[in-house]
Amino acid sequence: MKRRTSLLAKKEKERNLRKAFLYGFLTILLGMAIFFLGVPALIKLAVFVGKINSSSILPEQSDNIPPSPPVFNPLFEATNSAQISISGFAEGESTVKLFFNNKEEDVLADQEGKFTFSNLNLKEGQNRVYAIAVDKRGNESNYSEKIDILYDNKPPELDISQPQDGETISTENNRIEIVGKTDEGANILINEHFVVIDSEGNFSYQISLDKGENEIKVVSKDKAGNQTEKTIKINYSP
Repeated sequence: MKRRTSLLAKKEKERNLRKAFLYGFLTILLGMAIFFLGVPALIKLAVFVGKINSSSILPEQSDNIPPSPPVFNPLFEATNSAQISISGFAEGESTVKLFFNNKEEDVLADQEGKFTFSNLNLKEGQNRVYAIAVDKRGNESNYSEKIDILYDNKPPELDISQPQDGETISTENNRIEIVGKTDEGANILINEHFVVIDSEGNFSYQISLDKGENEIKVVSKDKAGNQTEKTIKINYSP
């Protein structure tokens, strides 16, 4: 029993000597490194090794997922203004490419994805607009919704066929019918009352006359915001 204990003590002593030798060797090696390289170089070396280790642990993953198509804020179908601004939303910090009448313009969306194209010049008639988004990796989205915007700055035609301006009505019935024609798709107001028109722009509307002079105002307004106004006066003398 005594012999076995002495053997264990001898092995433990040898193990401690090997550890002491290793620690001494590393201490000498570190001292030489500090002497020849200096502390700043050792710090840079440690940082460099740390970066290598971190990059090997977390390898960079490729991003090949395209962003969602841009979404426009509501736009008018028609306008009488020669310039418009178009805004909307896309992936944050993506590049939005706007295709406008076969021309291309780019703008960078902010962190929230908001973007705006200002002072775009419209051509007479229909103007088509759509867009794509390109993220930082170069992935392109599908096309956005394609929208047509009508630019029209000409007032609509307006013709009142009956009654005639300055006409005198002497019948006992004080109601008369206003008949006329305007552009297709326009809206008609007669003395601020909405009047339905047919597919060819024809309209008719009955009103009651007061004794004496009656003023009748007819307004035609198209979907671009252009309007034509006519006023006629009718004398009612029953």
